Amino acid sequence: MRINPAFAVLAFTVAALGVASCTSGSTNSVPIQQITVVVTPTPAVPILTPSAGSVSFTTAGAISGFTVTENGYAGALTATSNCAGIATFTPSSGTGPTASFSVTSVAAGTCQITVKDASNNATAVTVVVTTTTGTVT
Repeated sequence: MRINPAFAVLAFTVAALGVASCTSGSTNSVPIQQITVVVTPTPAVPILTPSAGSVSFTTAGAISGFTVTENGYAGALTATSNCAGIATFTPSSGTGPTASFSVTSVAAGTCQITVKDASNNATAVTVVVTTTTGTVT
């Protein structure tokens, strides 16, 4: 039996085993149509991981810190907050994969420091400042 290549319909199932490319064809004299298969990985969603979900203080003027890690990332990690009057932090940015931040308590309250990468993937650390005032007689 002879198959006319112009009318032959062939179906292939391609299973991705890794990142690669290849070309399929024939080495005999029968005319063929070459196909190229390229396997490209779907990028994983980056995960920013803080060393702690929160930082707590019981007095104004105390200092603590946290780190944020994004494995495989070497760009800027930028911090912002809604902590005005409650806490300050430094620096305003660091470089991945791990950046360290220092937090100083100012006054009682709760706020968040949000750290983002260049693609706006983000994580937040809650800052809790609890102070007690009174007199002892």
